[in-house]
Formats: sequence, structure tokens, C-alpha cells
Amino acid sequence: MFELNYRIVYSEYDDFVGQHGFFQMKCNNCIYGEMYPKEIEKKVDKVSLYDWFERLARVIKNLMIKDYVALSDVESYNTWIVFKRNGEEVMISVVKAKKEQGSHDIEFFLRNPKAGEWTDQVINFEQLKQEITGKGRRYIKNILSVNKENILLDKIKREFDEIS
Repeated sequence: MFELNYRIVYSEYDDFVGQHGFFQMKCNNCIYGEMYPKEIEKKVDKVSLYDWFERLARVIKNLMIKDYVALSDVESYNTWIVFKRNGEEVMISVVKAKKEQGSHDIEFFLRNPKAGEWTDQVINFEQLKQEITGKGRRYIKNILSVNKENILLDKIKREFDEIS
């Protein structure tokens, strides 16, 4: 089972309405990320929902042709979410690995990864793809409904069009 949860939290400092909020990834019985209650949402750090969805779209695109994709958690200095595809199954792990000089938000090899919060959660690739594309499209629909034209919004829409 793979599930994405998010909640947009509006801020006057965002580049567009809906850029930031809370993001959570559930994989079987394992959880990565936080969903805070509305009562305290102004007091806790938000993450870039835009970045998460744009990068997850690229993870899916790469998993269609590669067997190993590592996604950097941009808010962490050493945390990666690793996706290993074997046929129709994907094994997902949260690992710790140094972010080398010149590394990107998505890598295809990590040097000396160490087990993180959870490891080796097996899910079906098609279910992973459907959850990411479904929630990603819902996010895009939400932000397009409240924002005028924006180059960033065009970019994320293209990413999801490419994986559908």
C-alpha cells in the first residue's frame, strides 16, 4: 500500500498560492513526513509541496526506464528515499547518505547508504504510479484554480502529462 497525503497551508511569502504545506508518504505501515493539525500549522515549518510533486513525477518517469532512483529530501542534509524497481514491484527505503558536492535532487547511485527510518517496503509499481499521478493531478488542479499563469505551474503540469 502506498499513499500520499498533503495539505496546502497558505502563506503571503509563497511564490504562488499553494506552494507550501504539509506532506506525508505512507508505505505499508511506514510513514515519512508530518501532517500537523490546523491549530499549530502556523508554528511549524512547511515543506514545498510543489517540489515534492514535481520530483515524484520525475521519479516515476525514471522508474519506467531505470531500476534505481534516489530522491533527496530537500529539507534534510542527508536523507534520501530510494526506489528500487524489480519488474512490477518497487522496494522503497528511507536511507541516510552524504549529499555529495554537485549531487542533484534525483540520483541513480548513492555511495554508502545507511538504513534510515524504514527500509525495504515492497509495493506494486502501477499502484505507486497511480497514487503519485492521481494526487499530483489533484494538487495541480488546486493550484491552477487559484493562481494566474506561472512558469512553475506550467512546468509541473508538463511533468505529470509526461507520465500519464
